[in-house]
Amino acid sequence: MKVVAFSGSARKDGNTAIMIKEVFKELEKEGIQTELIQLSGRKINGCIACYKCFANKNKRCAVNDDTLNECIEKMLAADGII
Repeated sequence: MKVVAFSGSARKDGNTAIMIKEVFKELEKEGIQTELIQLSGRKINGCIACYKCFANKNKRCAVNDDTLNECIEKMLAADGII
């Protein structure tokens, strides 16, 4: 089992990350694999409403110049998301 957490805080390793890591300690005690993705400093564009995601039906954003598709991959592979 795997849980991925996304920290949207502007500060890398800030309070949000600290709190997520506390949750991870408990999950890891139960043998659950964890991964923290910190979005601070990463580029994520807003949706441009091109509707390619609907047409392609591939669960991916057609605009591939940011970190969004990487995040989607992590979410699809996870059993739980924080």
